[in-house]
Amino acid sequence: MVDRTEPGQDRPVRRRRAKVSAGESEGRRKPNQGAIIHRGDGRWVARLKDNDGKVRWYSGKDKDAVKAKLTEALALRDAGVALPDNRLTVGLWLEEWLASLPGITGRGKLRASTIAYYRQFLTVYVLRTDLAKKPLGKLTPADLEQLYRHMTTGKTEGGLGLSATTAHHLHAIMHRALVKAVTKGKLARNVAQAVDEDERPVIDHHEMRVLADEDFDRFLEVIHGNRLEALYAVAIREGLRQGEILALHWRDVDLDAGALAVVGSLQGRVVGDPKTRKSRRRVELFPETVDALREHRARQVQERLRVGTMWADNDLVFCNEFGGFLRADKVREVLHAILRRAGLPDVRFHDLRHSAATNWLAGGMHQKIASERLGHASVAITLDLLGEPR
Repeated sequence: MVDRTEPGQDRPVRRRRAKVSAGESEGRRKPNQGAIIHRGDGRWVARLKDNDGKVRWYSGKDKDAVKAKLTEALALRDAGVALPDNRLTVGLWLEEWLASLPGITGRGKLRASTIAYYRQFLTVYVLRTDLAKKPLGKLTPADLEQLYRHMTTGKTEGGLGLSATTAHHLHAIMHRALVKAVTKGKLARNVAQAVDEDERPVIDHHEMRVLADEDFDRFLEVIHGNRLEALYAVAIREGLRQGEILALHWRDVDLDAGALAVVGSLQGRVVGDPKTRKSRRRVELFPETVDALREHRARQVQERLRVGTMWADNDLVFCNEFGGFLRADKVREVLHAILRRAGLPDVRFHDLRHSAATNWLAGGMHQKIASERLGHASVAITLDLLGEPR
């Protein structure tokens, strides 16, 4: 015990000296090997200097737990790995990583739409959750496994009710972000890589379904007069991807020439480059599509006059009632409502693109022309997707 007089007190205060142990034994510390301390309040802690000379502290429920943490930290430090900083949370690192992506050049350069896609996924499924508050160095494979299970568990069971494909995409993004964390010395290992094989979400491979023959004609009949009639007509007649359609501007459309140019793709609220180099293309329109677009433009002019100064002049072909970008999920929601009312198969929006190609080939269009209209990199991709024409 040590007698020490505190300021403002007449009698000395008796304080218990902390016991210090180093390595495996109590007593003198081994040089540069840290120390295990038994504090006066009964708690055990460990102290260690990292390679930058900063003091790191580790605590645990008992001496053995603290010793294990110290041993692990020593192994990392001696291997030249930066010790995790508990002040750096999962959320802070993901924000830092996202902010670094636009600066990447060369082969690793990402499209603005891809970066927006990453940010949207991480914001919705990670940054708004408690996981974002966890120190990055304490992130475990079990944390990610729990996150993926919550995403794919049904809403009636307390989950988000999302597809395994959505969880798979998030896993891929997290893996990429954590690879960079390891490279930058922020993390000792990539815990996404350590997620159990049985817990890793896999892509749901949907069987392609198309609207053909009577279903094709029925669909065109039931969309007539709908505010988004021209949008769905472009999808099922011309075979454009949803992102390509939502990124169309009137300057990209020449109704007199009966053609449009695909020059961008909408991801979230950002228009980026099309999916591939071949996706940037000119599409000759069917006469029925030109008629639908003319009617759509006339309707849009009336909407613009109706809202006046509240209209956002973005030159978008397909927009909301105030000129802003349409939400992709809203477009899909309207599509499924139309299909249900018409008693048609509940196909995905992307299946409208496949329906267009199936209709072209059935009508005798050459495989190469169909492939070019779809923006595929090769005819082989088109045939692999749709099969040989009969």
